[in-house]
Amino acid sequence: MSERGSRSWVVIALVAVGFVGMAIGVAKLLGYDPTGGPRSAIEGRSAPEVSLPLVAGEGASDGDRVSVAGLQGTVVLLDFWASWCGPCRRSIPALNQVHERYHDRVRFFGVNVEPGLSATQVREAHADFGANFPTLHDHRQEAQASYGVQSIPTLVLIDRDGVVRHVERGVPDPEAVGEELDRLLEP
Repeated sequence: MSERGSRSWVVIALVAVGFVGMAIGVAKLLGYDPTGGPRSAIEGRSAPEVSLPLVAGEGASDGDRVSVAGLQGTVVLLDFWASWCGPCRRSIPALNQVHERYHDRVRFFGVNVEPGLSATQVREAHADFGANFPTLHDHRQEAQASYGVQSIPTLVLIDRDGVVRHVERGVPDPEAVGEELDRLLEP
C-alpha cells in the first residue's frame, strides 16, 4: 500500500472515531444511560425548594409566585424550556396532550430559563409555543441549577411526597410521560 493510501485510511479511522464520540456525547446529552440507572443525580431525592414568578398561562398575574414546597401533596410536572430552543417548540405540543389528560390530577408548569427575557417576552414566547399550562420564569437560573438541568427541554416529575421520581431530557413521548404519571398517581 502506498503512503498516500495509508494516510487515507488513517483519516477515515479518525473520522469514524470522531463520529462515535459525537454519538456518545449526544446520547449522554439526551439522558441515555446504558446501565438503566437514574438519568439524573437528583432522581430519588427531595425536590429542591425554589419559588419562581408565575408569568404566563392560567392563573398568572403580576407578583404571583409558585413555591415547589407549596405543591407538596400533588404530583408536579416541570418542563424546562427556552424561546430559542427548537426541540422545546416540539416538546410543548407533546406536553399539551399530557396536560389535557392529567390537568385535574397533576400540576403542570413550564419553566423558562432565560435570564435576559422580561416577563412580557416570556408571555409572548409561551403564547407563540401554544402552551396550555402555566409558565414560571427562572430569570436567576436558580431552578435550573438546583435541578441540575444541563440541556433543554428537560422534564422533571415530582411525586406527592416532594421527591423527584423522573427526569427526562429531550422531546418527551406523551405516552411514556403518561405511564410515568399513572405510576405516580397510584394510591
